[in-house]
Order: sequence, then C-alpha cells, then structure tokens
Amino acid sequence: MYRIMEAFVMRLQFPAFAALCLASACLPMPAQAGQPNNSCGSAALSYVEGEVRLAYIDHGQPGGHPVLLVGGTDQQIIEWPAQLILQLQQKGYRPIRYDPRDVGCSTHLEKAGAPDWGKIFGALMSGAQPQVPYSLNDLAADALRILDTLSIDRAYIVAASGGTATAAELSSKSPDRIAGLVLLMPASGDPTIPIPADPAKMGTVPPPPASQAPTEEVVAYRVALGLALEGAEFRRAEEEIQHQAILATDRDWDPDGIARSGAAILAAGDLRRLFKQVSAPTVVLHGLDDPLISPAHGQTVAATVPGAHFEGIAGLGHSFPPMLASKVVDALERVRAAGQEARK
Repeated sequence: MYRIMEAFVMRLQFPAFAALCLASACLPMPAQAGQPNNSCGSAALSYVEGEVRLAYIDHGQPGGHPVLLVGGTDQQIIEWPAQLILQLQQKGYRPIRYDPRDVGCSTHLEKAGAPDWGKIFGALMSGAQPQVPYSLNDLAADALRILDTLSIDRAYIVAASGGTATAAELSSKSPDRIAGLVLLMPASGDPTIPIPADPAKMGTVPPPPASQAPTEEVVAYRVALGLALEGAEFRRAEEEIQHQAILATDRDWDPDGIARSGAAILAAGDLRRLFKQVSAPTVVLHGLDDPLISPAHGQTVAATVPGAHFEGIAGLGHSFPPMLASKVVDALERVRAAGQEARK
C-alpha cells in the first residue's frame, strides 16, 4: 500500500496542520517485517550509487519518450500497475520507476531516527522552518539523479499523491528537465481544505504497526488501509490488495522511514508556491470518491499550475487500480500533444 504517511498524520493530534503534510509472478514467502530483504537483490533492479542508494527499473528502449514515475509516500516500485507499464511501452514511452529514499530497496536513513512531530508542528505553528532529516528538495534531487544516471536530459513525470510534491519541487527548480506532468490525486497544501476528506472512513484504519511487528500484522494493516482508500467503482478486490501487501511487506516495512519522507513534505508548507512555478504542460487527475485528499485539492492544483487541465474521475478513491492505467496514458498523451503544439 502506498501513502501510509497520511494515516500517520491522521493519528496525530494536529488535524489543522495535516493538510500541509500531503500534497502517501508468484507470491514470495513472507519475510520478517522490518529491513528490506533479499528480494532487493533481484536482477531486475538497477541502482544509482551514492550516499543514498536508489533502486530503479528502466522499462524502455533508449529511443522511447522517458517517463519517470514518482510514487507517493511509501509507494514501492512494485506498486505501479503492470498495465500502466505495458500501455506506456505500447505508446512509445520509456517508463522508469524507482524506490525513493527510505522506501523499498533504496537506502533507509535509520540513523536519523523518527521525526520529532512536536517540534515540527511547533515550528509550523510559529512560522519557523521545521528541522527534518531531509527536505523536499532532497527528494527532487534524488529524482534528478535517476535521470542523470540514465543520461536523460528531459522527461515526462507521472506522480501520485505525495509524489506530486516532489514533482512540483522538481518542476519549479529544474524546469528545463521536465517535458510535462500528470499529477494524480495531489494535495495542494491549502490548509483550508480538510484532510482527510472522509474522516469516518479513514478512521477505520488502525494505527501503523511497529517496525518489528510480525509480518501478518503489517500485511493486515496495509490491507485495511488499502480497503479504506478504494473508491466505489475504480477499485481492487481484497485478494489483490492482500497480494500486493504481502509483496510490499516482503521488501520493506519501515514506519520511521515513512514518517521521515512525510515530514519532508510537511516541512515544505503550502505547495501552491511551487505549483504556480510549473511551466510544463500539466494534467491533474483526481478521484471524486477520494476519502483522503478531497478533489478540491486537485482542482486547486490545476487552478494554480498555469494552463493545467483538471479531470475528476467518478468512482475513484485514493488508489491506483489497474483500470486507471488507460486514463493516465491518455492524460500523458494530451500533455505530450500540448508540448508539441507549444513548440510549433
């Protein structure tokens, strides 16, 4: 499951500031929850080396149009639908997905420990800059490292949930590297729009388990969160959610890491200041059944990004069911066409 940080923030006693945090083949044998296990040694993975090691998979031919997939908080490589990768390839794109820092098989900054939420929210309340283990700018720099390693000068970005904050930072700081954006279920950072959108539904999610909790407990938590995030129409079966929860937990369960990446987004404050600097063609997709981030956030983002187009999707919650893939590819095709038209 992805975007688990949102559930963390919901559990904190600072609901007025929660909006600032978001913009989160065969089944392997379950491993002990906690550190990434041997599945991270898969031959399918490549790595960007450095102090922060980033795991990625490059799915396309060098001649394809590069598309960097930027996941939400705790969204792992394996949680992008296979249908999306295939449809992108069929349209001549070169999809690239990666585990951000503190996620999956990339470096986990364990020595940084858990964020001090009292100090972070205290700083926000006083108007000061919170001290966090790393910043949204660091997350954007990691995305650029992926592109640089693959010698990609310019790429399209498809970003989901908390990953849209990284995309906004990347687009505002390095506009020459971004060909276009598809933003899925973004949070705007506008504190007047409540998060969660449906407190009753999200209140059914139990607290996140500890880092060394038994695998079964972590899987059960991820399933409960996944079910709560589903919409009325665009939804996955519980068996599919459980399958993915087992795969994700087999690779990683690091609640402190989830909190650190969420804190980086939270510390960035109102994201509209970044979205208004985006110059690339942009389409915003948002589920009208989203129980976590209201579609009003997506509408705000679209109204803030110059020339952006908003599309509300009836029956879609805050998840990425396989049937959503065609809508994402269609949106990317519109973005690409808009860029081509602008260059004429």
